[in-house]
Amino acid sequence: MPAKSEKQARLFRLVRALQKGGIKSKEVSPQVRKMARTIKPSSVKHFVKLKEILKSLNEAEYSLSDFDIIKGKSFNQVLKENEGIPFTKKEMLTFQSKQAGFSGFGKTNFIPNPPENTKIETEIFSNGSTKKYVFKKLIDQKNENLIVYACFIQRSYPDKPDKEIFSMLSTALDKNKDSEQTKTLSDFIDRINSYGL
Repeated sequence: MPAKSEKQARLFRLVRALQKGGIKSKEVSPQVRKMARTIKPSSVKHFVKLKEILKSLNEAEYSLSDFDIIKGKSFNQVLKENEGIPFTKKEMLTFQSKQAGFSGFGKTNFIPNPPENTKIETEIFSNGSTKKYVFKKLIDQKNENLIVYACFIQRSYPDKPDKEIFSMLSTALDKNKDSEQTKTLSDFIDRINSYGL
């Protein structure tokens, strides 16, 4: 039986990775460790399937090709070139509500940069890599009345000197519609989370 949601599939992918030795037990939550001990690998395998899950989703929207790979620049340089505007209180609460399940590794801390609150970041250690996520809200380059959410990701491995840098933008939306912004931001965070970079 396939997973009923992307979140459930991510959880079972972690369980499967732990069972196969792809990740260390200290990198996952106690819940994942318990599941790995008590559920048969053959049963877990059924829940990691994505084909059935993605039928209801727009596949182009959930494709790694949506990420831009950035080369020839440092992560700090990329962040400086993309000057953010402050997140609202509602947007900050959206990040707070997503902390419990981001990346499937138990609680993640999204850290704002007070007092400006123009970026929110988190760092995750998994599968032998370190991933730094930085979210920003930007003025759309084509229309100053629109905003986009951006996520910049730096992935590094201890045995590789080079760091990989990725970026992704949300769809553009009216900067005066708060309710539309928080829904789009929530979907964008889930979307980034679903890739499991």
